[in-house]
Amino acid sequence: MGADYDIKDLDHGLFQFSPPTGKHMIGYGIAIVLFIVGFLTYSTSLTIPDVPRVDEAEVYSELQEPDVYDYQPVQAGYDAEEYNQRAAFILVNLELQRGQIAYDSCEYVENDDGGGSWSYSFSMAEAERLTMVDRRGEIIFPAFSLENSLSPEGEFFKPSCGSHWSRSIDGNGPESDENYIMTAFLLVEERPLRYQLLSVQEVSSFGYTEAPPEVTQREDRGRFALLFVGFGGLIFMYSVEPSLKHDLRRIRRSNRSNAKDISSGVGVLGHEGRLFQHLGPNFEVLGAADSPRRSAETDWLFGAPQLPTSYDRVFAADGDGALMREHPSRLGSPQPGTITLYSIGAIIFSGSFIWLAADLRARDGSFFHSVLGWGMTAFVTLVNVLWFYSAWNQFRLQRTIHDLPTSPVRSVAVGQAEIVGQVRPSIAGTPEVTVGGRTHQGLVLWQWKSYHYECTTDSDGDTSCSWNHVETKNGGVPFIVHDGTGGILIDPMLWEQKKGEIDRGMVVDEWTRGDWKWKLTCIGVGDPIYLLGDCEPRKNDHLEAWGSDPTLPNALVTIVPSTDTGEGSVLHYGTELDVLANMRSTFEILIVPMLVFLFGIFMFINYTP
Repeated sequence: MGADYDIKDLDHGLFQFSPPTGKHMIGYGIAIVLFIVGFLTYSTSLTIPDVPRVDEAEVYSELQEPDVYDYQPVQAGYDAEEYNQRAAFILVNLELQRGQIAYDSCEYVENDDGGGSWSYSFSMAEAERLTMVDRRGEIIFPAFSLENSLSPEGEFFKPSCGSHWSRSIDGNGPESDENYIMTAFLLVEERPLRYQLLSVQEVSSFGYTEAPPEVTQREDRGRFALLFVGFGGLIFMYSVEPSLKHDLRRIRRSNRSNAKDISSGVGVLGHEGRLFQHLGPNFEVLGAADSPRRSAETDWLFGAPQLPTSYDRVFAADGDGALMREHPSRLGSPQPGTITLYSIGAIIFSGSFIWLAADLRARDGSFFHSVLGWGMTAFVTLVNVLWFYSAWNQFRLQRTIHDLPTSPVRSVAVGQAEIVGQVRPSIAGTPEVTVGGRTHQGLVLWQWKSYHYECTTDSDGDTSCSWNHVETKNGGVPFIVHDGTGGILIDPMLWEQKKGEIDRGMVVDEWTRGDWKWKLTCIGVGDPIYLLGDCEPRKNDHLEAWGSDPTLPNALVTIVPSTDTGEGSVLHYGTELDVLANMRSTFEILIVPMLVFLFGIFMFINYTP
């Protein structure tokens, strides 16, 4: 820590809880609702009978004497009022003689273009007592759950669908040759002897057996619970802001309160914000800019350094050449909390979706379940890979910021460098930027976006209106970054050409004229700025165009986006504190995604039912 300021209160230790803002509370609220819905959904799944897989049932060619079946205690969810607590699960071919079991139809469905196609639909009928016989003529009276604890499940041969028809799949009596034969998945209760249908599959004859559909209603309800919880975890994760942001916001809130009775001025935060200084070419001071103004919410944490009254030597040191008070060499670097609620949300999100994908693949179900399970597994794996790749890049950038000492401008050396300072003008001055009928002054970097308010009417006559983005324009002029020890010239054009990352901060001005709206982000004279890139010598034509001081080494170099080192490059509004405030601990940036990635790969390769 430096001698001037002590920011050890920003070292958050092992765990940090940051009170959420109103915006974050909305995310928390939605996540909590999803968690509650997931819990209630899971709770209701516990009341549904846990049916074994079809391949675990005993297979018989015909019904047996009751004492032949292997009766075992039933699993969870079997209500004692409807089911005995011991039962056998069997597969046997049966003929439907009485009762309706399903119905289907073929209908012509028109589309919005005036055309259409034939559509087949199938539904299981409501549960009722049925009359069924085996190949020997043994009659039983089974039913799907009459208490609706399990819904009917079945598959039947699909007729061709090229004309209008409908049919009822039911029994036609004991003398009929057109009755349906099916492989029945039955729950058999011994005392009293009772048969309950679980699912059926139509077959062509008694001599052919085919596995009926799996009964996964309990599992499906649990899967929906995992889905709700997983989405809740995702929303919760992205609703947790980095732990340092809350403290920086608290400091700035105090600055705003202290500025209520202070008149705003150039470099002075007052009740109207901080004014930029407006200059013409060759350092002609034109006074305070009328618009925009820097608000306390995004201004310096500990007060803006005083701007010089003239700019005769922009590359030279100020006064005694001391570093500005918000320089990292004087403040030190804060440490975000190792673990925050972000980690908890990430684990809930990833764990729920990995579990759901693996369960869909491994646990019994239809072909759709398997396809959906493998699809979700591939999706989750892809998300994990992209998440880990992004986390790795962010970790490398954060490691560079932490490990690379912030250079005083007067001693910055050729190679990878990090500097922090105050924006001051070059000989280019601060050109006026006029857009949307409003003129802005004192800027060296800017971006404005225009929006048009448009209304559309759909085919149903419903009208909706919204602001649609039309155009984005970037602009800038060379400027000086000064940290008290000296100044260095930065050329935005070089950053644009080399695709460096430029962060101009938050929106400082927003206005409308009729059905048009504009938003402006910018960096102006007096603002804090952070740069991470490569320090390299300026070319002769650049020196001639934008000026230099041959007696000062820092006047002969500039910072450009890194190309050879492969590290990240950043031109960011604010000081190093503002850059770090958007980052999380190494554990949350790297370790959590890595563990999720490895666990997801393991589940993808090795999970078996």
